Amino acid sequence: MLESIRGKVTGTDQSYILLETGPITVRLLAPGYFLRHVSVGDESLFFLLFQIVNEGNKGVPLAVAFPSTSDRDFFTRFISVSGVGVRAAARAMVIPPSELASAISTGDIKVLKSLPGIGNSRAKQIIAKLQDVMAKSSFISSVLSVTGSVTDARSILEQLGVPSSEAVSLIKAAVDEVGSDVSASALVRAAMKLRG
Repeated sequence: MLESIRGKVTGTDQSYILLETGPITVRLLAPGYFLRHVSVGDESLFFLLFQIVNEGNKGVPLAVAFPSTSDRDFFTRFISVSGVGVRAAARAMVIPPSELASAISTGDIKVLKSLPGIGNSRAKQIIAKLQDVMAKSSFISSVLSVTGSVTDARSILEQLGVPSSEAVSLIKAAVDEVGSDVSASALVRAAMKLRG
């Protein structure tokens, strides 16, 4: 089975990376959070999940690219939820696995519903199936603590019309820039500055 692949990125589109490896160019499906960080000309190693997906009455091979084995492991758990297929999961993952795992473990249905293709019933289904697993996993080790000024800043951004998934990413970036020992208003200012 395919484990990883190394090559040069020759193109990207909304869902795929084109990777030149030797005389062959392969088309790899990639989750949105990861695709944003891939640029044409990058020479990288990608970890793969190879699946045969049913389309109509035939099986179609599909390779999904990840920056790490832990991200691939998270994706494997995510697609274990009934009704969350490979393509749907890749489309839905516009935030990193650590943030998604945190939302699942805390039962944050608002973040899950803000993901493309995830409605209210699917969000509840994901939480029901994965909440305990995510709470005990290492996927959320790098996620911010959701207390105090971080929580308040996220709520303020959402009140200003920023989608939940974007608010989580902006707050994380703001904490990386100004630290977590600042007020909610300082985090909001930093986040809005990053948003442009």
